[in-house]
Amino acid sequence: MSTGGDQFCPIDTDGKLASASFAEFYQRWDTARGDADLPHLSKIQPAAIPPKFLPHITIIGVENQGTRFVIRLAGSAISDISNVEMTGWEADEAKPKPTPTDGSQASVERLKWSITNRRPYCMAGPARWSGNDMLTQRTLVLPYVGDDNQVERFLTLNDLEFNTDGCESCEA
Repeated sequence: MSTGGDQFCPIDTDGKLASASFAEFYQRWDTARGDADLPHLSKIQPAAIPPKFLPHITIIGVENQGTRFVIRLAGSAISDISNVEMTGWEADEAKPKPTPTDGSQASVERLKWSITNRRPYCMAGPARWSGNDMLTQRTLVLPYVGDDNQVERFLTLNDLEFNTDGCESCEA
């Protein structure tokens, strides 16, 4: 699977996560699934999500048998730091809009991997979608199933930050 140059880390049940926030968010997902391999999408209850996480989440809908992915909700911190409103964006094989990037196809492949393997994952790399070369992201991606036990939603927690070393890639 292509990762678009990003780090891709499938999560094991005892896996170490990139931050305490990711670990806490993952634990809520793990508790929500109970004895099932994945939690039901009815467990996504924004009112029950701690307020500190809300500005940093996205909810991605899965459509067309897992070939179309639509961002249903993007938290305010994402648009505040990137100056991009992602709500309503689509990413699929036919139409990686509104901002086709080298990472668009890799993003779709990672989501499909999660559907096929029924596992969450983390990714890290440049926030290519933002149009800002200095913005990086770490994202925890958690799948949820519908009544047919197929993945219908992803809930993500996003950590965006600016790379303060503007000369990092400079040969000097």
